[in-house]
Amino acid sequence: MTYLYIFIGGAIGALLRFSLSTLNHDSTFPIGTLVANLIGALLMGLFTAISINLFNNHPTLKKAITTGLLGALTTFSTFQVELVQMMEQHQFLLSLCYALTSYIFGILLCYCGMKIGGKIKC
Repeated sequence: MTYLYIFIGGAIGALLRFSLSTLNHDSTFPIGTLVANLIGALLMGLFTAISINLFNNHPTLKKAITTGLLGALTTFSTFQVELVQMMEQHQFLLSLCYALTSYIFGILLCYCGMKIGGKIKC
C-alpha cells in the first residue's frame, strides 16, 4: 500500500513539475526548475516539522508527500544539467546567479517551512 501512495504522490508531483516547466517557454533562465525546487524546499521543511506530530500515526502519508509528491516535483538532476548548459553557452554570471539563488533561497525557504510547521498544532 505504501508504494501506491508514493506512486500517486509522485504522479501529482510530476504533473506539477511539468506544468512549471512551461514557465521556461521563451527564456534562457530556467525559472520553472527554480520555482519547483524552491516550492519543494519550503514544503519539505514544512512537512518535516509537522511530521513529528501528524505523521507519526500516518507514516504512509508522509512517504506519499515527501518521497512521492515532493520527490517528483523537485529535481536536482535537471538543475545540474541546466547549470552545465549555461556554462557551455558561456553564461557564467547567469549560471552563478542561478546556483546561488537556488541554494541560498532553498535553504532559507526550507528553514522557514520548518519554523512555520513547528508552530502548527496537529
